[in-house]
Amino acid sequence: MIVRPAESVSAQGRLVPGVPAAGGVVAGRRPLTTAVITADVGLRHRLRSIAIARGAVCRVPETLAAAWRAAVPDHSLVFVDVARPLEGRAEEIRALAESLAARPGVLLAVCGRPFASEAERPRGGDDEECWARQVGAFVYLPGVGTDSGVALLVDEARRIFRSPRGSAAGRLPPPEP
Repeated sequence: MIVRPAESVSAQGRLVPGVPAAGGVVAGRRPLTTAVITADVGLRHRLRSIAIARGAVCRVPETLAAAWRAAVPDHSLVFVDVARPLEGRAEEIRALAESLAARPGVLLAVCGRPFASEAERPRGGDDEECWARQVGAFVYLPGVGTDSGVALLVDEARRIFRSPRGSAAGRLPPPEP
């Protein structure tokens, strides 16, 4: 399902055309495009709702084949859940994430498994987080976090891609002097 900023999503997950989502779109500017790739229906709905509320176009594929088709180069921010992979196919989801991380113009947000406490974190570090950093993920989100934190992430991705350096290079602009 593709949801555009000029549409809203009902509580039942249906599109409501003509009812703008919160956040809106600045006239003359292409909206941020996102994708949410997870088997967790609650997480999928939550991330989609946040992205739409921030004025982004959001794709939410429900199968692995659809995820590969949805992962086209025009996506600016893609959430890939490696802790709850589509169809339970963790290796294929990791391969998709690696492919996305290598594409210019894509910021990859890897969603990992949550830890209830630091005591639960594996001794020596989290292999998901290490892998995400090695493949070039923009951010690693263990347990995804708060709605306001995700909203800030969506806003930062929009800022990056609206900057001349961010959209041209597809990567973070250098820090300001």
